[in-house]
Amino acid sequence: MLLFTLFAAATLAQAAPTAWTHDVPMAQGDSQATASYRALPRVKTRQVGMSAGTRPSSLRCDWTAAIGVERHLSYAGKIASSVRQLSAEKTFKGSRPGDCAANRRNIDADLASRSDAINAHLMSVAEQDQRELRAEIDTLAPPMGR
Repeated sequence: MLLFTLFAAATLAQAAPTAWTHDVPMAQGDSQATASYRALPRVKTRQVGMSAGTRPSSLRCDWTAAIGVERHLSYAGKIASSVRQLSAEKTFKGSRPGDCAANRRNIDADLASRSDAINAHLMSVAEQDQRELRAEIDTLAPPMGR
């Protein structure tokens, strides 16, 4: 039983296979910086109900996906770069009949079907981050003449 629990926990902790990204190029003097925003889904599941022999199963898998955002900042032609976890998070919830481990692909498909909302969240976070991003770019690669 413990082995099954560990296997199920490891399987369910994996992120959805769809990659959501948004790149923002920014000029800094003569060089070019690129901020790449990436959505990081963390899916948690909870098994509800039971399956008892020949009786109809009442198993249901409730899932919650918290979509975090990570920003990678890199400079063309320079080694300096930074990675920052942004605090904005959006949550999606759903439910599937049956066992959670057996529904992993279906849960990923449910999350992928919400790509428009996830991309909108990513763009919103990128827009809200512009002032902080500009300050970080000025700190890491100050403009010439300062």
